[in-house]
Amino acid sequence: MSSDGLFDDAEMVQGVEIPSAARRLKAHTSFTADSPYYTSFCEQEMRQVTILSETLKDISSRAKTFGKCGAIMAESTRRLSSACRLEKQTLASNSDDEGDLESKSERDLRDLQERKQAIGQDMSNVLQLLAEVLDEIASAQVQMCEALQESLVASLESFADLEMKQVSSLKSEAEQITADAEASFAKYLNGRHAQGLGQGMDSWNKVSESVTSQILPTIQQWKHGTLLVSPPLTPKGGSFKTPPPSKSRRQNDKHADPNQVQAATAANLQLTLEQIRLAQASAELKRFQLLKKLVSIKKRRNFELGENALASLHGIRAYFNNCSDLVQGLAPRLKRIQNNQSTSRQKHNSQQAPWEAREDGLVLGLEAVGEAVDKAFANADEIAQGNQDAIAAQPILLEEIEEQTEIWNLPYMLAECSRYQRDPSPGVLVEGWLYKKSSSRMSLQQWSRRWFMMDKDGIYYFHSTAEIKKANGGNGYLHTLERVKICDTVLCMVRELKNDGLRFRFEIVTPNQKPLQLQACGPVEYKMWVDGIRLGAENQLVHGDVSADALMQGLGKKKKKKGESNSTGKTLGSMVEPDRSMSGRSASNGSNDYETGEVVPTPEFRECDREDDSDEAAPEPQASAKGPRNPLVQKILDANPVCADCGKPSPDWACINLGLLVCIECSGVHRGLGVHLSKVRSLRMDALTDSEARLLLCLGNDKVNPIWEAGLENQRGWKKPSGDDSRKAKEDWIKSKYQWKGFLEVDSSDDRDHAERLQQINHDLYQAASKADLLGVTEALAHGADVEWKNHQDGGKTALHACAVSKPASDDDEENWFGIECAELLLQNGAKMKTLDDNHQGTLDCAVIGGGERKMIEFLSARSQ
Repeated sequence: MSSDGLFDDAEMVQGVEIPSAARRLKAHTSFTADSPYYTSFCEQEMRQVTILSETLKDISSRAKTFGKCGAIMAESTRRLSSACRLEKQTLASNSDDEGDLESKSERDLRDLQERKQAIGQDMSNVLQLLAEVLDEIASAQVQMCEALQESLVASLESFADLEMKQVSSLKSEAEQITADAEASFAKYLNGRHAQGLGQGMDSWNKVSESVTSQILPTIQQWKHGTLLVSPPLTPKGGSFKTPPPSKSRRQNDKHADPNQVQAATAANLQLTLEQIRLAQASAELKRFQLLKKLVSIKKRRNFELGENALASLHGIRAYFNNCSDLVQGLAPRLKRIQNNQSTSRQKHNSQQAPWEAREDGLVLGLEAVGEAVDKAFANADEIAQGNQDAIAAQPILLEEIEEQTEIWNLPYMLAECSRYQRDPSPGVLVEGWLYKKSSSRMSLQQWSRRWFMMDKDGIYYFHSTAEIKKANGGNGYLHTLERVKICDTVLCMVRELKNDGLRFRFEIVTPNQKPLQLQACGPVEYKMWVDGIRLGAENQLVHGDVSADALMQGLGKKKKKKGESNSTGKTLGSMVEPDRSMSGRSASNGSNDYETGEVVPTPEFRECDREDDSDEAAPEPQASAKGPRNPLVQKILDANPVCADCGKPSPDWACINLGLLVCIECSGVHRGLGVHLSKVRSLRMDALTDSEARLLLCLGNDKVNPIWEAGLENQRGWKKPSGDDSRKAKEDWIKSKYQWKGFLEVDSSDDRDHAERLQQINHDLYQAASKADLLGVTEALAHGADVEWKNHQDGGKTALHACAVSKPASDDDEENWFGIECAELLLQNGAKMKTLDDNHQGTLDCAVIGGGERKMIEFLSARSQ
């Protein structure tokens, strides 16, 4: 089991094999999977598209006014300039109230920031330049009306209307298909299938008919090829077959062979599961297409809309050709903007290939699910017709059917096809969808689906989109996430419930509150939540520092929003927390009660390039989100083919301050040690500086491991783990190696006390740094040398001072001088450049005055900035 108890090695939970840790992480962090993060992101992007549309129409409207009103052209020019500065048009007010003016100023500033975010920085810069030019020519604008009207009216309105219509349609389709898929999955998951399997065909057919009716529109779309954007696809072997008639089978139940009846029941279940998978995969594709459309609008606005604004600027330039000062000042800026737009267009075009590749992956996955549905139809038909081979081959047990259909593995398969992921929420131990049972007998819906999350302090759930929108008047798009705390981690206890037909259920028991009954969405989530809650409570009891006064704080109390009055009227901030009876009185069930929760920021998505991608997959981007990859990275990867701690091949995570490369699983353990022991960076996603890359290239696993493992033979019972060993074994090894320094070579005959040995180690570090001996510095740091130790026999200098004035042995030996690498290693391990020696000189001053190498001075100067 892992240190956090969530990602174990493969094991069975209620008859289902749990996928690997990597597949589970990809499924739970897949950005296009059904989650509140995706919903919140799309809501925000839809809001920005709406604002963009409003902004463009606002500009277009003012351009029309500018073109028609020649008599008042100067004023029209100023209004257009204001629109190009993204200032929202407001009606004049006669109110002189100071509070109203302040509120209006804040509102205008908020609108301006929203517009800038919606329209993008590149487009904002173009419009800003346009506004400046319009201000300068306000007095001579009459003859420019037609040119500006042609460039700023029809094209912007067309872009705003068309894109808004398309993206709204895509959003509606994605929401509908997702809702249908979830409803069908919920009907299956909330049904008592384990008992129903032995009750005959009639009960199972009712379940199958209920689920099939829920997702029938999705199946029909797939049959007619309208589910995909283009080109329409048809499942292998032709169109879908209609479901076998269940009524005729029930009529012949009394005369049918019992084996045939049982096989037919199981076949109907398998068909239902395949249909559920098809609906889920279809919903994933639609969500991906919506995300693709939103991102495309954000990218295309920079050049498509910018080209129209640029055309207006060119028209102004042509008309005022005699205004040489204006033209000369405008020309270079136009060229720069045009170059930026060309670059933006090229970047957009270059990014289409990865999008298309990942979309093709989702389409292929959808095709595979569709083929499975075809096979399930054919199998059910054969069994209904009495085919003995099909009856004998049909799995009977529920677990076997679920394993064959891979109903629990679909989220992980779809996550691997998605191009974008979100970063895991900081500090969150477990999160995901759970079904929450209502404690109210009057509730219209016994089970409600909520997104739960747990950190070291407590367990929370997110308000649904409908609740937040209703609390805000039901208008606009959702642009915030709100979570409500239901209990403290340290006080809660999890209790597994018996499998009485409703599987994967557990209760959270806390003092002074009713038990909260929850149902996980499968065996993986079930084990993740049960183990996660237990481990979180255990860690808080053992290592936590929660005070008794802080426990149960904020539960079951009224909350107020900022600026809320103490009046008796119901406002959003004064609603009482619904607590455990909320599902019976939630906003979605017609109640006005709503608790304002803690606002959670919506994460951004990032590109995710999987290591197991084939050659046909999307090409690796040339630059990561943080900057271009250092050209030395590939040399570093080639020089370190296996992980320093477990021997797993192809490590791509670096411990900068140790000079080692480790695999992704070991890197997680290194992060747990703290940055004072190990600073972990990704070679593929993070941008390394030249000095950091050269440090890793000069050290590496082959040179550093012999230092940290020199005394391994003297430690009995220890064996270096392999890549297939458990995370617990790797964690024990890494902590013993780096935290407790248990495998360093120690001279048993040394009779000096600890202080004397530490003094010698510090002196060894100083001497190695003065000679730019990189391995000597590495060994001294491994043995615990203090990087801030001052050698008072040499003017109170630290090891970094000594390294700063080090020189090559000769002019021809510069290739073997590792002064900059030694300085980088010391800085990575906590050395400070501002530390002063006895002459009150810092490291940079010491290098300059002491005649240090030019490269060293330039390096220290860059680091000091």
